[in-house]
Amino acid sequence: MTAAAALALAARDERRIVGLFRAKGALTLGSAQGLRTLGLADSKALRTMVTDAVVRKAGPDRFFLDEAGWASRRRLNGRTMLRIAAVVGIALAAGALYLASR
Repeated sequence: MTAAAALALAARDERRIVGLFRAKGALTLGSAQGLRTLGLADSKALRTMVTDAVVRKAGPDRFFLDEAGWASRRRLNGRTMLRIAAVVGIALAAGALYLASR
């Protein structure tokens, strides 16, 4: 699997998790719910979101979505993709210049 495909799958999983939290209304400390209630199982995507403070723990088995954390992560992902595109563009331009000089 390519890195781009892995990133796309991770983003899809994260969007699905966010959708489940929103659908169940688990958006504050007071409305936090268990994973089973949310229809979730422990997964790498969920653990990453907890580590990155997008999903917050409200108890031993209760979680809620931090909308501000999610918005911040979405902005970060956009900037990261822009940087990757810039690096790829520079590499392609350098390759084209090299081939043109031969």
